[in-house]
Amino acid sequence: MATNRTKKHPFGVYLFHYVDSLVLRRREAGKDATADLYRAAGNWFRKYRHGHDISLSQLTPSLVDGFIAFLQAGGKLKVNSVNSYVSALRAMYNIIIREQGYAPRIHPFAHIVIHPEKTIKRAVSLEVFEQIPILDLKEEPELQFAADLCVFSFIACGIPFVDLARLTRDNIKDDTLVYNRTKTGSPIKIGLTSGMRCLLDKYASTSSPYLFPIFPPEGPSSYEHYKMLLRKYNVALKRIGERLQLSTLFTSYVVRHSWATIAYRKYTPIALISQALGHASEQTTRHYLAQLDPSELSKANILITGTVDNLVKLRA
Repeated sequence: MATNRTKKHPFGVYLFHYVDSLVLRRREAGKDATADLYRAAGNWFRKYRHGHDISLSQLTPSLVDGFIAFLQAGGKLKVNSVNSYVSALRAMYNIIIREQGYAPRIHPFAHIVIHPEKTIKRAVSLEVFEQIPILDLKEEPELQFAADLCVFSFIACGIPFVDLARLTRDNIKDDTLVYNRTKTGSPIKIGLTSGMRCLLDKYASTSSPYLFPIFPPEGPSSYEHYKMLLRKYNVALKRIGERLQLSTLFTSYVVRHSWATIAYRKYTPIALISQALGHASEQTTRHYLAQLDPSELSKANILITGTVDNLVKLRA
């Protein structure tokens, strides 16, 4: 890693080696999602180059165009996947030239304009979440656990799996669930409902610091371990969706997006929705965050999830 930073001549810096270094550095910084994206983009560029490395000065606009055509060939990758890999390669290139003090005569990515493809927003109705607590899953403990996690995620303002899995007893402050979004670092405060308490009591354990037994007591062994658990959760949610005969693939993302969609349809202010989802990077949301009373979020959440919450309490 240090060697990369000391080489100043562009012919002495080779892309593959530096990409590996950037992946490692992001991994060590705890930015695993970025590390995965950098690694994937680097692997695709390796395939394009048939494993032949390249120096900074050899990376030209025409070579970048060829890489894009390679990614687009055969239609196997979606538009946004292609955009992500090209953007990641560009980001890594910009980091390298900045650290090396190298100013290319022609920036190889200067002519590239990314046009993201609008994705189909997936959400299910409130009625779907009203059905989940009353499903008979006693003989299928894995599905029952996934159903409980799904319902808790929904009535906790769409808390994502990555944050749900990391909740510990320290995240309960009096009658409030308090945590920071892993992705953005935004602080979230949600009033505990009776349904949330029922689910927390159901999985309470003195042998683990976690509120739900997703991770072992000592925590995940690696980022790959966490991703495996997320895949397992989504497989279970898919089966639940099939049980409910949903036309859309039911995933952890759908749970989160559904909460936001239902909230919007119930005329919840967008600023409150953004706050609940932890979208602190949005300029408008940041402007309103300082003026919002956290109790408003709890009231809005009860309005959105009240019927589901009551069903959980009745089944406890």
